[in-house]
Amino acid sequence: MAQPAVRERLRQLRREACRQHLIEAAERVFARSGYEETRMQDVAQEAGLALATVYDLVPSKEQLYAEIFRLRGRALLERALQAQAGARTAMDMLLGGIQGYVEFLCEHPDYLRIQLRERQPWALAPRFTSEEQRRLWQEGINLTTSVFRAVLAEASLPEEDPETLARLMIAAHQVYLARWLEQGGQEPVAQLVQRMQRHVIRTLGVALPEGA
Repeated sequence: MAQPAVRERLRQLRREACRQHLIEAAERVFARSGYEETRMQDVAQEAGLALATVYDLVPSKEQLYAEIFRLRGRALLERALQAQAGARTAMDMLLGGIQGYVEFLCEHPDYLRIQLRERQPWALAPRFTSEEQRRLWQEGINLTTSVFRAVLAEASLPEEDPETLARLMIAAHQVYLARWLEQGGQEPVAQLVQRMQRHVIRTLGVALPEGA
């Protein structure tokens, strides 16, 4: 009685593994060629799959692009939240979030390249290719703004606007990370993280935390 259910479960697992493989292959192709220049045939070749199989797994290029953001973007937000866990102060939470965010993007440089290839300002509501990107961007803005609001309250700087500061930090992140890639990713990630953390601290005009 259980055999058909087991076979169906194995089929679903194989399909999901194939879909994951396809999304990762698409990430590499989009990173190299950009959205407009990428064809589904290119992705199929990169993944080593028949074009019909690709369309069976993900029916359009737009949806395939969105799946990359769903996979990586969700993981990125989770990494940032995990890095903030256990923080004793709002500033520790902010610095931990920066560390988690930067480390994740440096571990997934193709995902970073995809975002930079769009040549959109991260801080100013970019023109998104997919609705998933818009949702993730808004979640990121909301999360970062809430952390800055807590930092401002902690540092007694109520005259500053937390969302403006959040957007300024995101704009700086775009420049730092683009430069890191332009220079071949040779700078140690820990050093890059520290420089980006220091930039935010200087922007706030507060004292550097001990050991920063």
